[in-house]
Amino acid sequence: MTSRARASGVEPFWWARPGRFLSWRSPWPPPAAAASVGALGRFVIETMEGGTWVDDEYYGASIQLRNDDTQAATVPVADITSGTVTVTFARADVGDVVPAVIANAGGTSPTVGGLPATDPGWTAGGATDNGDGTVTYTLVYAGSVAGQGLTRVSFGILGPTPLNSGISVTVTSTGSPTDGFVSSRTVTLF
Repeated sequence: MTSRARASGVEPFWWARPGRFLSWRSPWPPPAAAASVGALGRFVIETMEGGTWVDDEYYGASIQLRNDDTQAATVPVADITSGTVTVTFARADVGDVVPAVIANAGGTSPTVGGLPATDPGWTAGGATDNGDGTVTYTLVYAGSVAGQGLTRVSFGILGPTPLNSGISVTVTSTGSPTDGFVSSRTVTLF
C-alpha cells in the first residue's frame, strides 16, 4: 500500500493495466449453520480486482458479491434474487457516457483474458452524468444467491484516451430481499 493510500484510508486498486492485478477481500467469517427461515442477509462487495481489457480504451474490473448472513439474527437467510451495483467515476476520468460492457458472460459478450467469468444473471444498466462532476454506471443482477453464496460480474467502462490513473472510484451494492444494508467501497485506480 502506498503512503498516500495508507494515509487516506483508501484501498489501492490497480485497474485495467496490463500485468498488474490486485484483489481486495473482506475478512468475512466462514458460513454459519442453517437453523431458521425468514431472515435477511446483505448483498456485500467481497472482492474487487482489475485486469487487462481488450484494448487501452476501457477500465476493466471484476466484482464478487456475497449474500452475507453474519449479521442476521437467524439463518438461513432468504436467497437474494435481484441486485444493483453502482460504479461512480469523476466525469474527467471517463470518455463518452455510455453503459458499461459486461465481459466474459458468453454469447456476444467480449472475452477478456485478464478478468474472471461473469455469472449468469448480470446485465449492464444505464450510465448517468449526475451533473455534479461525476458519472455513475449501473450493473443489474437477476438470479438467486443463497446465504453465504457468491456471484461475480466482470465489466469494462469506456475511459478517456489515454486512461487516467490515481483516480478515486466509489462502488456500492444493494440487493433484494435483504435487510436494506448498502455495501460501499472507495478504491483508488493506479
